[in-house]
Amino acid sequence: MQTMIDWQPEKPYNYFPQSWLSPDKETYFFCDLHADAEAFLRSLKLSKLVSEDSSLTQIELTEKAFQGRILIGGDCFDKGPSNLQLFELLNQLRQSGLDLILLAGNHDIRVYAGLLSLDFMHDLRQAHFFVRMGRKCASFLAEIHHRYCRDEAAPKLADSLIEEALFPNEDWYRLFPQYAQYFMQRKQIEKEIKQIRRKRIDFMDACREMGLNLKQVYQAALKAKELFVDADGEFAWFFQNLELLHHSGSYLFCHAGVDDSIAVRLQESGAESLNCQFRDQMRSGQIFEMYYSPYGNIFRTKYREKDWPFSPSGAEALRQQGIYALVNGHRSHENGQQLFVREGLLNFECDTQLNANCRKKSKMKPQGEAVTIFSPSGTVFAYCSDMPAAKSFHPARLSA
Repeated sequence: MQTMIDWQPEKPYNYFPQSWLSPDKETYFFCDLHADAEAFLRSLKLSKLVSEDSSLTQIELTEKAFQGRILIGGDCFDKGPSNLQLFELLNQLRQSGLDLILLAGNHDIRVYAGLLSLDFMHDLRQAHFFVRMGRKCASFLAEIHHRYCRDEAAPKLADSLIEEALFPNEDWYRLFPQYAQYFMQRKQIEKEIKQIRRKRIDFMDACREMGLNLKQVYQAALKAKELFVDADGEFAWFFQNLELLHHSGSYLFCHAGVDDSIAVRLQESGAESLNCQFRDQMRSGQIFEMYYSPYGNIFRTKYREKDWPFSPSGAEALRQQGIYALVNGHRSHENGQQLFVREGLLNFECDTQLNANCRKKSKMKPQGEAVTIFSPSGTVFAYCSDMPAAKSFHPARLSA
């Protein structure tokens, strides 16, 4: 482990609650794995949750793993290099019986919506979701095709029919504003339409770069849907077990963040009720309403003007529930986990760009590893290979 230094927010924190509560057990937060199984395995070893001899195919869990909680903070999918190996590693953890919580990230929901849309191309609210997965998903489809489809004959369909099965038609571009007007601002709708036209071209360019033609893309997409979305699929457990957020002690864990309306709903009904509503929406197949609603904000927001607003009143609603800190990924940092103050709440931002492809693009060290540990003792520890020293935080120090 690294040398330890004091972890303080980047600006003064003015709330010093006397009733700050720690999670009920040691909680290990990993996020934004983005299909890098090796980086996740290194991070598990860094956390002392698996033995140093563990491999992707055979992990040996330590006593720490069974005593604590592993919380995956969203964005397991795409970018590469190893989507399927990551899910196999997660499945080893799941089948071991330890306390494992999977939170939804925007990339996860985009993949689910994209694959599900293959059954909903007649629904003009959702016909764009396959394209919306974007070029980052080309590596995922290439993995699927390489493992499951390369020895099978490609679909004997004309390219025009495959395009109808995958991509929105001109009716979608004409009618989408009518369906979306109750969920999105006019500028957002216009931007979405422009992006879908661009993404359609970009998506297929990326697939061809991965060696897939249109027929192979369709073949891989159908197989991916069978594996991840169909009820009895090999990896269906992932989406079936996704949660939107997790509340433990004075911490609220999610992928991206919250807004005022979610803060009030939490106050009225609690985290588990929101998770139940989220799972119902996922099972219903009506992803559009959820994706562009405050529920979607939880895995999409970057607190931009176009996002659902989070104001001092929302922060106060959270504080009234004993929530004094948000823990999330989504906004990446090249120098380890960061601690911010937003509307008087502490924000632990834990996306350290673990994914090897992102690190290469950003000219970072090639092998990332990171974990943020929330201890019942009250201390929070941040370990990351991109920091010269580990960080430790304790709420009692805020009033020092």
